[in-house]
Amino acid sequence: MRAWQALVEMLRHKREGSRVRNQLAAMTERELLDCGMTRAEITYELHKPRLRQ
Repeated sequence: MRAWQALVEMLRHKREGSRVRNQLAAMTERELLDCGMTRAEITYELHKPRLRQ
């Protein structure tokens, strides 16, 4: 049962990461500056290999 729970938790984590990346990609330059982030940082996060996320 623990393996199943671990799999479900991993999928939830991946889905949450995907949701956050999509929200960051949709932010304006002003919103990113308010968060202390740059478009280059967001682009890097969106394009880095999934295993490193």
